[in-house]
Amino acid sequence: MSHAIPIEELKVPAGLVSLETSLMQELPPQSTVIKTVESRGDAKEVSIRQVGPLVLILTGATFLNTLSLQAVVILLPEMSRDLNIPSTRQQWIVSAYSLTSGSFLLLFGKLGDVYGKRPLFIMGCFWVTAVSLGTAFSPVEICLYVMRALHGLAAAATIPSAIGILGYTIPPGRVKNYSFAFYSGGAPVGQAMGNIVGGIISQYTSWKVVLFVIAGASCIIGVTAIFAIPKEPGRKEHPENSPRASGVDWIGAFLFTSGTLLLIISLSEGASQGWKSGFVIGILITSVVFLLAFIYWQHYLETKAVKEPLMPVSTFKNSRFTLAMLSRLSTPIPPANNASFSSTWNLFAIIASGYLLSRLRGDFIVIFGLVSSCIANVLFAVPIPPSTSYFAYGMPAMALAAMGVDTVYTCLGLFTTQALPRKDQAIAGAMFQTVAAMGRSISLPVIAAAQYAVQEKQLKNGRTEQSAYLEGLRAAEWVCFGCMVVCLGVAICGLRNMGKIGLLKKLGQVQSASKEKDSEQ
Repeated sequence: MSHAIPIEELKVPAGLVSLETSLMQELPPQSTVIKTVESRGDAKEVSIRQVGPLVLILTGATFLNTLSLQAVVILLPEMSRDLNIPSTRQQWIVSAYSLTSGSFLLLFGKLGDVYGKRPLFIMGCFWVTAVSLGTAFSPVEICLYVMRALHGLAAAATIPSAIGILGYTIPPGRVKNYSFAFYSGGAPVGQAMGNIVGGIISQYTSWKVVLFVIAGASCIIGVTAIFAIPKEPGRKEHPENSPRASGVDWIGAFLFTSGTLLLIISLSEGASQGWKSGFVIGILITSVVFLLAFIYWQHYLETKAVKEPLMPVSTFKNSRFTLAMLSRLSTPIPPANNASFSSTWNLFAIIASGYLLSRLRGDFIVIFGLVSSCIANVLFAVPIPPSTSYFAYGMPAMALAAMGVDTVYTCLGLFTTQALPRKDQAIAGAMFQTVAAMGRSISLPVIAAAQYAVQEKQLKNGRTEQSAYLEGLRAAEWVCFGCMVVCLGVAICGLRNMGKIGLLKKLGQVQSASKEKDSEQ
């Protein structure tokens, strides 16, 4: 039985027409109306022209989230000076956002699947508007921390909802491949543009103007989303395809949110205070206990059928799905790169990923991305004299880093959403983003510890401060290289049967290389 979502015809901006013709074969006339988006192999192929506005809105929200986070990093000195925040507490301006956004992703993903991804996404956009204005008008330090934490909650509401809307609304096929690739490019491009926006605006005016711009842009996205995002079918129409009747597992939500929150705090404080602190060790042990209790509780709910779990742990019984999540967890943050140059290669990787998802096996795409990242880390890690030309090492390293991030993110992200059924598309996005957030939280302290250890050793040996700092950065890049090699080994050995992800026509399956397309039932 097919399940359909009525979608009104969406009009596209003129700039997308040229992109459409270059990426796809001849498309249906613009007057074609998307009547249904079905979950089976007989789903009608839609055009980029029809879903373009929807994808632009969802990508814009993700772009703004990463832009605001990176812009605040650039604005830290001005914000701290105006509010008299000492240097020892400045990191909490950024950490407050990361703590809440990483810890509440899974809960908001489930809320999106239960109560509707569309209203949660729209609410999240207006939420970003409110807290951005609140941050700009914060009179004291503690108020600023609260606003940043609330901003992280808003990001946790919009990110899984956006991924869920993409997975639920657009039928599997070439257009979905390009749509997901385009959406995946929003985060890295937003991070790059955050440096530019934060630097230029703050140089000529107040740091508050940056937040005003973010608030206005988010408000526009929220208003546009009301008209562009199609409504989901009611529970009465398709009760078997909706988790609403079962409600939310609030016990599991408490265990997971508390565990991840304490884990991120312990890792952050361990990097700054040291791992011998009793406070850090106590919080770390407590977080592990909470997370283990969460896994046991989810397994109990799923096996006893008492209530629908917050996260379907049975999905991890599939080895390829588990190893894909492990690869995402073990992938550290890529090297810092030039904003404008990186964005160019981000765009190239987006188009290439969308084209290759249905033509090349997923494990080949992941391996290519990881190899590119490995080479980028090596180019940054080798001893390079400061006088060396930028085009000798820096430019190729940044190009490879940008291509590696976008290809791996796009492939594994689409693989995750395709592996879960339609009713769990938001939770699929939340799982993927949560694993990525935990990977960043784990890798940062390890990389920072390696950098500081080498830097201190070099200073004790009589090296200058600049020379010791460069050696510390190189050590950090070698750690990243080691993590990438581990991920590469996992991809080669464990993901070798991933198959062509872009050919999958039904959700709730893990594609295999043993067959070109999944069977249509």
